[in-house]
Amino acid sequence: MNLKLNEIENWYQTLSGKINSELIIRSIKIFFNTSPEKNILYFGPEAIIKEIIENNYNFNSFYVSSSVSGDLAADLQKLPFKDSSIDNIILIHSLDIDNNPHGAFREIDRIIKDDGQLVITGFNKLSLLFIYSYLPIKSIFRKRKYVGINRLHDWMSLFSYQVNQISNINKLPPMKSEKILNYFKFLNNSFFSKINYFGISYIFFAKKNTYKFILNKNWHKKDNIILGKFSKPIVHNNYER
Repeated sequence: MNLKLNEIENWYQTLSGKINSELIIRSIKIFFNTSPEKNILYFGPEAIIKEIIENNYNFNSFYVSSSVSGDLAADLQKLPFKDSSIDNIILIHSLDIDNNPHGAFREIDRIIKDDGQLVITGFNKLSLLFIYSYLPIKSIFRKRKYVGINRLHDWMSLFSYQVNQISNINKLPPMKSEKILNYFKFLNNSFFSKINYFGISYIFFAKKNTYKFILNKNWHKKDNIILGKFSKPIVHNNYER
């Protein structure tokens, strides 16, 4: 069973969720760079999205949500945008809540421009979250489906995205007890925070690649690029003769 948006939004009101939110916002602020004239679409929990938008100082930022709180009400499976019309897209847990995450990814790929930036955040099942989800305690994470890091990386390779950074953040277990969270707080403030494994959330920073189409008579003159609809650079110089 997939997570639901209202469940995630409620979890982000807890201490564990607030810690996770702060780390997501901080990471995006560090690694995500864009120009003021670029347009940006945001998807995800309202509290996190609103703060990220405030930090970016970009007047072309739009929060897309099925709820009334968004700037635009739309379904991630069917977005009202033309092909290759959006510069940057940020998805916060959007693939975690969608019943057809691959279909949602295809729709995102349809609207993003060549060389556009893509940021995707989700819950990392290869962490303490996996163990926690099978404990006999009431939790939104109990026996839920997740889009794993390897699976998402395969999708990006299939759709020709260059992954520039993958960060696993928040080494704290998603527990409700403030006492336990304070006890394990050192995991996010020491050597352990620098180990890029086992964080309960992942963040992908990627860029959509562009491959040029070259006419047959000009292929040998254009920077090692061979003729073809999906042509790619050649690793040697044999075609420069």
